[in-house]
Amino acid sequence: MRYSEASIARYIDHLAARKPAPGGGSAAGLVGAAGTALLEMVCNFTIGNDKYKNVEETVKKYLFDLTKTRENFIALVDDDVLAYSKIRDAFRTKDKKNIDKALKDGYYASDRACRLSKSTMEIALSLAEKGNPNLITDVGCGAELLRAAFNSAVFNCEINLKGLEGRVFADKERMNLNILKKKMDALYCKTIDKTWGRMG
Repeated sequence: MRYSEASIARYIDHLAARKPAPGGGSAAGLVGAAGTALLEMVCNFTIGNDKYKNVEETVKKYLFDLTKTRENFIALVDDDVLAYSKIRDAFRTKDKKNIDKALKDGYYASDRACRLSKSTMEIALSLAEKGNPNLITDVGCGAELLRAAFNSAVFNCEINLKGLEGRVFADKERMNLNILKKKMDALYCKTIDKTWGRMG
């Protein structure tokens, strides 16, 4: 089934059930979408307000980008389930080439969640500075959810890389992932600092 088209209650029931998918990677997509949606709300309460006319065009651009990002996060809710199914089927074949391909596909899905979370955190930082201050706690909540989505996706990236036969690929991607983690951590800390600062 397509979880992106199911009710939240049904999805959560399946997440809790004694079945391997949906799991953490899929949940990361949902959490990322929720964090992104909160930032969209901040944009919507900033646009059209004369007090923030000087940043309106910038915030409109953010809103456009965030809406596309939310769609991508929602797609990951199902993409991760599909990636897991392919990995499970590949291990049943016991073919190392099939297994490596499936693990790489799973890695790429989770890596996409990491990169979406990081680029969206960049917008969160800017909104913490420029957005309607009446929505500043929503910026903070959005940042926390994006961080959770990122860290959750990292777990899945690591477990897929660990299973690969090709160590050159795994080592290179793990190095890229570590760089991304450092950037994300810095963005998150700045965003939360700005959030607390504007809360007074």
